[in-house]
Amino acid sequence: MRLAHKIVLLVGSMILAWPLAARAQWDRPRLMGADGKPLEFDVVSVRPNHSGDTSMGAGSQTMGDDWTCTNMPPEDIIQWAFGIFVSDQITGMPEWARHERYDVTAKVRDADVAAFRKVIDPVQRAPMLQKILVDRFHLKYHYDLKALPVYALVVGKNGVRMTEIQPGLDLNGMKFGGGRQVGRGLIRSMGQPMKPLVNQLSIELKRPIVDRTGLMGYYNFTLRWAPDDGAPPEGDVAAPSIFTAVQEQLGLKLESTKAPVQVLVIDNLERPSEN
Repeated sequence: MRLAHKIVLLVGSMILAWPLAARAQWDRPRLMGADGKPLEFDVVSVRPNHSGDTSMGAGSQTMGDDWTCTNMPPEDIIQWAFGIFVSDQITGMPEWARHERYDVTAKVRDADVAAFRKVIDPVQRAPMLQKILVDRFHLKYHYDLKALPVYALVVGKNGVRMTEIQPGLDLNGMKFGGGRQVGRGLIRSMGQPMKPLVNQLSIELKRPIVDRTGLMGYYNFTLRWAPDDGAPPEGDVAAPSIFTAVQEQLGLKLESTKAPVQVLVIDNLERPSEN
């Protein structure tokens, strides 16, 4: 899947690559507006992008009032909005939605700006894009179960080698999920829980990851491995395979198995209506 390798998420002045998750995350609690109803974008602009550029971006400033997608195919907008990071977890995608590109700008109403800004992690705002897809792309969908090859992530026999830390609190008094650096053959966690690691491993291995570690803390670690193209990551000429790296550097293990996985089935998707 191309999502993690081509999209950057703007978080304040920081730029992070940030994939999302499978259906467990698709059903995250909705953000609530000033009127106690689910927070929705009030003004939405959707325009075709004919630049011919291959790069794309999606993001939201922590102290802003909007979410933007630049030069993105609807396929990627759907992946972003629903937290899908393995292509097998979505079916029924029309071919045009993989290639045509669009710019989306969506703003909340003035009364909801304060509630919107309380969300420290702009990734939590991504599900708000689902209503745009329904209203403007006429998306209809349902969920299904599909047996897929997966990797089970378990604790290795010698125990965890990540450093557990006590996380700080955000403005809402919730535990802060930390930050990370993602690059070619590199994942560096700075006080994050397990889910971002699981998500990124799913993208790298192009297969869903089932977290069976039972680890509930927040961790510091650096994971380095040799990418599939055989060339070592920058600064490390002797990096191991990702499977060996996970075991040796994190004290975890990836075991190949098969399991039922939630998939998103697209029943209808149309080119967007005009602004």
